[in-house]
Amino acid sequence: MPRTLLAPNPSPMTLDGTRTYLVGRVRPVVIDPGPDNPAHLDAIMDALQGHAPSLILLTHAHADHSAGAPELARRTGASVAFGAGADGWPWWRGAQTRELSDGDTVETDEGVLRAVRTPGHAPEHLCFLLVDGPERGALLGGDLFMGGSDTTLVAPPEGDLSEYLASLDRVEALRPTVLYPAHGPPIPDAVAAIGRYRAHRAARIAQVEAALADGPASPGELIERVYGPELNPALLGAAEGSLRAIVGHLTNLGRIRPAGAGRVQLRGSE
Repeated sequence: MPRTLLAPNPSPMTLDGTRTYLVGRVRPVVIDPGPDNPAHLDAIMDALQGHAPSLILLTHAHADHSAGAPELARRTGASVAFGAGADGWPWWRGAQTRELSDGDTVETDEGVLRAVRTPGHAPEHLCFLLVDGPERGALLGGDLFMGGSDTTLVAPPEGDLSEYLASLDRVEALRPTVLYPAHGPPIPDAVAAIGRYRAHRAARIAQVEAALADGPASPGELIERVYGPELNPALLGAAEGSLRAIVGHLTNLGRIRPAGAGRVQLRGSE
């Protein structure tokens, strides 16, 4: 499996922290160097054992994945590679960069990685599929998945549930063998896991539609109807963001419409 380094940034949204992956030893790449944390960057340098990475790869630009990239680039001389749009984030400090397109490949001495465009959690999100080598079929999944769970955060303005569901379909068609998320442990039996992620979203979408059958509501008002009083207060913002994403998705499908004052209602209801 790829070498894994856990950043010291646990939280309700990052679980036990961000996982940085190293693929290759003599010509390695570093995937998601994590937060700008000196101890974590020192651990990455130690793991490289004097071998400069051929590239520093970002699944997306959220700071818990990418804020350490400029300093790691400075220490190693490596370029930072990412999907279109990731270079506009405020942590960026001018390291040498390379933009990756869907299907671009990156060679390491432990296999070739192919970039797979997977928007939904963030518009610039990429996964990286090992297309050969001893871990052929492994998918480095960023925040498309979270280990130990059947869901991940999809919330506006960056998150788009319609795109996220399309990304699940796309990744499923690749028939990956194992998923390596940036948060939580590896997910074996990848195709079955993708099915669980899709089923979780379908169930939540159905809950929202059932809640709207009781009358128009805003995403904030839907929290009580969908999640109930047992929702962890630390996850309140994430829950509201998730509901906003579902409202956007149902709007795209033409199943709901605006009802005024920030509320929506089922199309066809009075």
